[in-house]
Amino acid sequence: MQKNLYLVCPLGFAESYIQRKFGLHHYFLTALGSVFRFQEVRFVEAVVEFLKNGPIAQIILVHNLDCPLKKKIVNHSRELDSYAEKELFELYIDHYYRINPLESEQEKVRELALLHIGSLCQKLARHPLIEGVLREEGIGIGGMLIDPPCQKLEAVPVEAWKPSAISIS
Repeated sequence: MQKNLYLVCPLGFAESYIQRKFGLHHYFLTALGSVFRFQEVRFVEAVVEFLKNGPIAQIILVHNLDCPLKKKIVNHSRELDSYAEKELFELYIDHYYRINPLESEQEKVRELALLHIGSLCQKLARHPLIEGVLREEGIGIGGMLIDPPCQKLEAVPVEAWKPSAISIS
């Protein structure tokens, strides 16, 4: 049975939504805003050990489009207290001229989520401790946008970050 590791935010109940859609046989790793600290060695070592021992087909970064954290960021809230908010805000600022001209809050949140998925997929695919495991185990990387209130789910194929496409430089 193919099992995926979903990287989710605990806000918005993405885990239960995914379980209803795809079954209970998957794994979940949670972090506020789906912002994970892959620069922390002990965290990465635990993830690597899990990937080596579990039959994981894909790592899927999930963003909930109804996320209050991302809404705060695109609405220029001055109260960004958590690590996740600060990281997403930096991504927003780095891509301000790409995100801010979009008309609706939902479009801005979607673009921020897509940028974060791309950024994290690159980090995972090129991480010195994770890259080899992805290649050896044949684990793919992808993204998913969900909007539980609207019952919508969008797979974000990340072709450039499949194990076969990862180049060692």
